[in-house]
Amino acid sequence: MKKFIVFAVVLALLVPAAAFAATEFSLGGFIKLDAMWDSNSAVGKNINGVPARNNDGNANHGRLKFTAQGSRFNFTIKGPKLWGAQTTGFLEMDFDTAEAGTASAGFSASHSYTPRLRHAMFRFNWPTSELLLGQYFSMFCEWYAESAEDGPLQMTGTPTARLAQIRFSQTFMNEDITLAALVGDPNQAQLNANSAAVGPYNALINNGQSAESPQVQGKIKYAHDFWGKAAYYGKPIPFTAQVVAGWQRNVLRSGNTVALGTLANLRPATIVDVGLPAAIVNTQNEYLNPWLLMGSLFIPVIPTNSANLAGTASILTQWWIGQGVEAFGFTGVGSNLFKFARNPFNANGTQVYDAHLLKKFGGFVEAQYYFNNQWFLNAVYGVSKAFNVSRARFNFPSIAASGFNGMEWAMGDNAQTIQQVNATLWYRPIQAIKFGLQYSYASATYFAYALPTASATGAPVGLGAANTVNRSHFGDDHRVEFVGFFYF
Repeated sequence: MKKFIVFAVVLALLVPAAAFAATEFSLGGFIKLDAMWDSNSAVGKNINGVPARNNDGNANHGRLKFTAQGSRFNFTIKGPKLWGAQTTGFLEMDFDTAEAGTASAGFSASHSYTPRLRHAMFRFNWPTSELLLGQYFSMFCEWYAESAEDGPLQMTGTPTARLAQIRFSQTFMNEDITLAALVGDPNQAQLNANSAAVGPYNALINNGQSAESPQVQGKIKYAHDFWGKAAYYGKPIPFTAQVVAGWQRNVLRSGNTVALGTLANLRPATIVDVGLPAAIVNTQNEYLNPWLLMGSLFIPVIPTNSANLAGTASILTQWWIGQGVEAFGFTGVGSNLFKFARNPFNANGTQVYDAHLLKKFGGFVEAQYYFNNQWFLNAVYGVSKAFNVSRARFNFPSIAASGFNGMEWAMGDNAQTIQQVNATLWYRPIQAIKFGLQYSYASATYFAYALPTASATGAPVGLGAANTVNRSHFGDDHRVEFVGFFYF
């Protein structure tokens, strides 16, 4: 009996080994220590939250945080050839779950961070084409500023989106030109007005299942070595220009929901402010179409023609425009729906509102210089701005206005302009070790003014003349951050 058990165990071990005999595995990733101090505790670990207003005493105090949850590891699997293509797989995980103290905190007091699946995909590579299937970065996430925080410039210049997808890429002209297209899982927003939860597109995936189409993206990239290369994340690359476009469709189901407005601006001081009044509005069943257009440009300013990066410099810039942009991985600021009282009253005498996605544009510029192959410096500026929204109409003169005709109402509390500046000094003595010291400044200007009793999240609350002083629609954050990486 014992011999049979031993034989069964050996056989069970040999069969997988035989099945994977033509497969090679390699381990990669890094261990990251992140230490940061913020003057405004609402911005989040990745500066992916809007700074609370400067009259909010609950958030405007220093916060010191140490964490290693940005560490990650991956497996690259080299498989056998099939249909003339080399097959490979890629699986990556990290621990970047919610922060402690939040409602969705993903770890206990012992800081046992919950593992998170980042990428899980496989691909077929032919000499000039590639077919990718699985969860992987969006095409909008291919150019990141080299900053200390994880997922840099999520509020301004670069979205962070990974989606299950099917992608095909084809190169031309000795790989100078790349054309690519993908269809993938749409970001599912809960857009059921009856639930009073008309929420952002970065809400829980598959919450509401309101998308009626896949998310589609297309890309064209041109890269050519005209006068030499410069460093991008330590790797010399040539001049590169890229354009990406994306679209998906969602449904807003009809029903009543709560819209918010404000009376706190553009009115005579003799009129008592009433904070952020709410109104029940009736929305019709309609389609909403998030879209995004992004252009990226990498320019070697002081180039090199070898692997030596000393004395080289580059500029990376990326700009975008769209509506409902949270659907493509930009971090949301509460909601991206605005209501307009445009339609006639319905049979019940209720004013029917159309829903319009908030339109935004923005981008970033990064300049980088290598003193030598170990020390380098980069500076980044990013901005995101909502447009085609009138503050004068957003702040209307009376909540008893006739049916709110022509007035704009916001779903939630949106920022009009968000800006961020980073300056980082990097030191990489060997390839496996990298240190960075960064100063960051982030600011936000909101559409609505908040009263001094605002909560830690910055949502305007409170009524009465006693709260009409010290109103604010501006918040900012100063950060000093140190990071250390060990790559393997």
